[in-house]
Amino acid sequence: MGTEIPAIIPEELAGWTPSEAAQAMVIWRVLHMFLARYGSVPLGQLLVGLTATHLNELGQAPTVTELCEATGLPKSSISRYISAQMEQGVVSETIDPEDRRRRMLDQTEAGRRERRWQIQQMRQILTEVRQWETSQHAPESATALQEMRRAAGEPPSEFGKRRKRGRASVA
Repeated sequence: MGTEIPAIIPEELAGWTPSEAAQAMVIWRVLHMFLARYGSVPLGQLLVGLTATHLNELGQAPTVTELCEATGLPKSSISRYISAQMEQGVVSETIDPEDRRRRMLDQTEAGRRERRWQIQQMRQILTEVRQWETSQHAPESATALQEMRRAAGEPPSEFGKRRKRGRASVA
């Protein structure tokens, strides 16, 4: 299946139980990361992409129907999102030899590289939030607003160029 995908949680964070403030910071940073990288791509498209990626990593190439069941989104939306991901080259489809009506979706090498990037960013976010949480009681520590400003000022590079209607175009 290609290069192994690393674990999201770094070993040094094993056993860390983030406070509510740290959990909120992680959520904010993750959403910011996705918006900075992919523009205002619909959340449904991100959900479909992450679900398909996760199933691929578990050794199962999902079908559009399975993605509908896993995400709760309508088939028309899933098909549209998968088409966009195929145009970006992160997903490919193969026809099931046993049932030619089934399209199985596989992550491409570009998709695996993107997933590795996402995991790297997640690990960095978790590490930084833990550092922020453990130092927030020190007088020289940053406030949450300062931390958000810093994160917003250092957005990751875009995956695709933004279009007017908010969908990422092919890079």
